[in-house]
Amino acid sequence: MQNWGVDEWASIFGIIGSSITALSYGLKYVVIKPLTSSMERLNDSFSSLDSTLKLMRADVDQIDERVDDHETRITVLEKTQKKED
Repeated sequence: MQNWGVDEWASIFGIIGSSITALSYGLKYVVIKPLTSSMERLNDSFSSLDSTLKLMRADVDQIDERVDDHETRITVLEKTQKKED
């Protein structure tokens, strides 16, 4: 077996470093970029869902106030009806 000199070791480390760099960039573009874009789309979807839920909550609050108002009117009418009887 031949002894390797500094130049051979430097070449091997250069090849290994280049391979690791290429793999990391490949991983970045194949895995991380699609995941990041998916997360951004989900974030946009949740933002629109949040605004929809706020609108629904406002409608529910308005309906709740109307129901309370009708219940109050019904109670007043029932008391008035009992007084007349």
